[in-house]
Amino acid sequence: MDQSPPYTPTVTNRDRYLPPDYFDDGESPRLPKTLTSPRAKSRTDALSLLEGQQNNLTHASSAPPTAHYCLAEPPPDYASLDTLAHAFRLDGPLIYATKTSNTPRYQLMQEFTRSGRPLKLHIRRLLASEARQHLLPSTLSTPPRISYDMDGTMYRITGYEMRGHRSSTLAGSIQLESGSSILSGKWVKIWHFTKNVKRDSLNPENEARMQKYGYHAEDEWDKRLLFSVKKGRWEDERGKKVAVEENGTEGRKFELLEQVSGSRRDLLVSCWVMRVWMVEGLRWEGDLKGW
Repeated sequence: MDQSPPYTPTVTNRDRYLPPDYFDDGESPRLPKTLTSPRAKSRTDALSLLEGQQNNLTHASSAPPTAHYCLAEPPPDYASLDTLAHAFRLDGPLIYATKTSNTPRYQLMQEFTRSGRPLKLHIRRLLASEARQHLLPSTLSTPPRISYDMDGTMYRITGYEMRGHRSSTLAGSIQLESGSSILSGKWVKIWHFTKNVKRDSLNPENEARMQKYGYHAEDEWDKRLLFSVKKGRWEDERGKKVAVEENGTEGRKFELLEQVSGSRRDLLVSCWVMRVWMVEGLRWEGDLKGW
């Protein structure tokens, strides 16, 4: 029968039955050494080689590669009408674009008094569908007439002023002044008037000034020069040449000398029509019927 180790108060019951070689110095316990079985040898069979390698599955697509095409520049935006139009020809009641295309761009409509005198002139932009319909081949000798849409009016011209009626038009009053001189001949100036809120006669702050100097209507408006016209040459407020006009055998023509936005082009064309209507007069066949 095996003898038990001597009794030690600090040793637990489990340590009492450990073999003597378990302790290095008889005081500090340690973990047992890992025993290597004599049968444990390195495996060199085929199964061990497969177990040592990583057998990760990878996705292989059998479909042919998809070709991706990249455009150097995006295609231009679609424009229903010619956005580069800068030359126009007046053939009432339509205004045609020339050089870049031959499509009608604007339409005119006159109002008359009972005695047959011109009272008002309206101008609007044509829709793309209306312009294309006018150019379609027809069995008639003349193209079909386009009805004027009052809701599409850009500017309304009277014998005194021109006013815009859309959000894209110039606000305020546009007025024409004409005269002549010995050196330069006839000239036309187109002014833009806007209301001055600070000088409004209904403002109580201006009551003392009105009592002292009286009421002057021109004090309520700010005046700015838009264009000046001499011998068919149009200049802006800085004296820069912006357009030219002529009235020859092919009718009245108007050409812009710079690339401008749509609202600026509408303003220039409308001012040109206002000058012709106020200074020279403008009539066409069927205008009394509202054509």
